[in-house]
Amino acid sequence: MSNENDPEQEKDNPFLKGWNDFVSGIKGGFENFQKSLEEQSKKSVEDWEKSQDNVNKFFSKIGENWNNQVKKWTGDIQKMQIENQEQWEAQTAQIKKEVEKWQDQTRNDWKDGVKTWNRSVVKGAYMFLIVMVPVIIVLVLVIWVITQFLNLVPT
Repeated sequence: MSNENDPEQEKDNPFLKGWNDFVSGIKGGFENFQKSLEEQSKKSVEDWEKSQDNVNKFFSKIGENWNNQVKKWTGDIQKMQIENQEQWEAQTAQIKKEVEKWQDQTRNDWKDGVKTWNRSVVKGAYMFLIVMVPVIIVLVLVIWVITQFLNLVPT
């Protein structure tokens, strides 16, 4: 009988009822807490995987962008090297042409200067002869006349 009375006593006893409610509340709260932790863990794992995918995508994009930028820079550098080489060759050819032109011009100027000098010397000598020959003739005549007049020449 005491076994049969026990469930009845539990129903009637408010302390046991409160205790059982308290224990069942703790047990239910613990189960809810455990379920929420499991859900949060699952959600955290999913979020972690999504974040990991995003991080991997980010780094792969950065790697691709970096590789593209390096390729672009390499192409630009090669293009500038080719342009610089072409400019260098063009400037070198231009300088060679200018030097050759300057040499030809100097050579022609020298020839013209020598021709002019030679002409001037010949013209000067000719003018000297044209002017001096009559002067010399006159001077010789004057000396001859003076010597004849003064009888300085023995006969």
